[in-house]
Amino acid sequence: MKKNILFLGLLLALFACDNTPKPEPDNTTKEPAATITVNDAIQLISDSIVMDSTNADLYLHRAKAYFANEQVGQAMVDINKALQLNPNNLETYLLLADVYYALGDQDNIASTLNKAVEINSLDARPLVKLAELNLLQQNFNLAFAYVDKALGLSTYNPKAYFVKGMCYMASKQDTVNALKNFQLAAEQDDSFYDPVEQISRIYAVQQPPYAMDYLRKAQQQFPDIPTPRYELAMYLQSHGEPEEALAHYDTILMKYPYNYIVLFNKGYVNYVYLMDNEAALEYFNRALTINPAYIDAKYNKGRVLEQMGDYSQATEIYKDVLKTQPDYKLAVDALNRVQNQEKE
Repeated sequence: MKKNILFLGLLLALFACDNTPKPEPDNTTKEPAATITVNDAIQLISDSIVMDSTNADLYLHRAKAYFANEQVGQAMVDINKALQLNPNNLETYLLLADVYYALGDQDNIASTLNKAVEINSLDARPLVKLAELNLLQQNFNLAFAYVDKALGLSTYNPKAYFVKGMCYMASKQDTVNALKNFQLAAEQDDSFYDPVEQISRIYAVQQPPYAMDYLRKAQQQFPDIPTPRYELAMYLQSHGEPEEALAHYDTILMKYPYNYIVLFNKGYVNYVYLMDNEAALEYFNRALTINPAYIDAKYNKGRVLEQMGDYSQATEIYKDVLKTQPDYKLAVDALNRVQNQEKE
């Protein structure tokens, strides 16, 4: 379990565009600028293409907008047009690698990135992406080789240090060297959350005395990203501070009211740590209203009902869980336990 916790989150953002929630705009200005949506940007670029249909950069920019809008097919059309007009543009190949990643086409990711390296062997970005790809494929020696080559071009490369840290974690469970590289990544870019998240997880498992302070610092450093607060709440609930954990979950829910995982956690804290069955049942029900297929919430709702003495409804819930997942051992044990209780 500890290894899984430390490795959790590996490659969540490989090749993808930056989807990190950004701070809310400053509302103190008297006349805030109008918000331009991705669709607006696509339309503006399309209008420019009508005026200048041989401009490869315009097709590349529109492809990026399409990709950000999850219109992968349209992005690919514009990428191909951009490459026809300018077949040696490194930026186009980097975007193409992102698109292939979204499509799950790992073979074409590699060939695309290798082409990018041919175009400019002094640009570290395709090398870091190749390291990520090989990490994903568990080709650890190649992953290390690519990331070291990238760092050989420049020792300032926070993404490369982060990937190298993940290589140490994935290949050797070497938390000492992983921590060194995550710390370098975080020091080089104080807006880069991923290494901070991994450092938090290492501390939480291996250095509990330092974990609380570091998690609080991470939450303060990234107040507009929900994950640091969530990680802090998870740590608090399991280290004797369930009320504070609930307060942090409430803060997250103010901005993300339909986050069923946070609602589930509130139910779990109330059930396991505060022994408040009524509150627990409320939050499990709210989580299931948003995601009826959330099997852990369903099972734990059964546990609460069992605890409250409603064996009939608990039995139906356990049976429903096992219809979906027959090997859910906790539900098997619970069903046997309830059935024995009813016989008595």
